[in-house]
Formats: sequence, C-alpha cells, structure tokens
Amino acid sequence: MSERHHVSVKGSLLAILTLGPAYGLQIRDELTLRAPHRAGINVGQIYGTLDRLLTAGLLRSAGLTEDALPLYELSDTGIALAESWTTEPEQVQAPDWIDMQDQLLITASLPGSAENVRALLVGYRAAWSAWAEVTSETDPASAALPFVAAARSAQTEAALAWIDRVGPELASGRALERAARPLRPRRGRKPTRGVTA
Repeated sequence: MSERHHVSVKGSLLAILTLGPAYGLQIRDELTLRAPHRAGINVGQIYGTLDRLLTAGLLRSAGLTEDALPLYELSDTGIALAESWTTEPEQVQAPDWIDMQDQLLITASLPGSAENVRALLVGYRAAWSAWAEVTSETDPASAALPFVAAARSAQTEAALAWIDRVGPELASGRALERAARPLRPRRGRKPTRGVTA
C-alpha cells in the first residue's frame, strides 16, 4: 500500500471508530462493508495501522473483548482528526480517486453525516477543478506536457461526472448510512505490548 493510500486508510479507521470502540477484525469488516473498493486490505494491515495510530496518540485502549482481543477507541486528538477527515478532502493539491471514494463512502455511511458529505462534495469539486488548471512545473517546452494536461483534464472530467452522478444521493443522508455491526470476534490478533486492559 502506498504511503498516500496509507494516510487515507488511517482517516478511514478513525472515522469508523467514531461509531464506538472496536477490535481490528471488526474495523476491517466495517471498512470493507462501507468502502468495497478496499476489499483487498487484510486484517494485518489494519492492526499495523491501529498500532501506529495508538503510538501517535490518536487512539487509546478500550480494554479487551471476551476473547482477549484489543479494543480501540478514539482519543480527543483522534476525534478532532476524524471530524476533519469527514469534512475536508485529504489531498486538496492533487486529488485522488481512492481517497475520494474512501472519504465520501465512509462519511456517507456514518449516522447524521449529510452535512459533512455535502462539505466533502464541495471540497472535492473545487480540488479537482483547481488540479486540472495547474500548469506543470516542468519545462514548458516538454513534448509530454500536452499529454499530461490531457490526462488531468480527462481525470477531472470523470471525477466531476462521478460527483454529479452520485453526489445528490450520497448527500441525502439516506443512501449508505448504517450503524456499526455488532460482530463476535471470529479471529484476530492477541493483545500486544501497546494495548492492555
């Protein structure tokens, strides 16, 4: 997973944890349910990200499940970052399809998120439009420059068309909203040194 998309997964996990404490497999299942394009992510990647978020002070221990799996919850700093992630596009200077899907689909799945989704839609529309207009900082005489400009234009047109097509339904607050699923642990990683009851 690229560093850029790792950042997006970090924000996704924080947003999912606004629903309450959860363990790694539960969080992974919530992520893939709410953002099906992330179906390939494995629970090991989730636990690695959770460990980094814990070390960074964005999460704290919420104890253990009956099966001794570590539960995670947001710290105050994590809550603030989750709120920001659900209202502002992550990559304003260079918007990305996967980041946009993560933010819009996961935010739209959170209860009471319609206003946040509308803010994200406005932000992504502005970000894509601005990105398409930016001129390359490479040599203006570069023979490749027209092709780069054409690629940006095509990506922007597609992104804006997608926003136009799905935006109203996502912003309605009814399309994807769901509470966290109460799952029993099927498997998972046992507690590590960083998480205790």
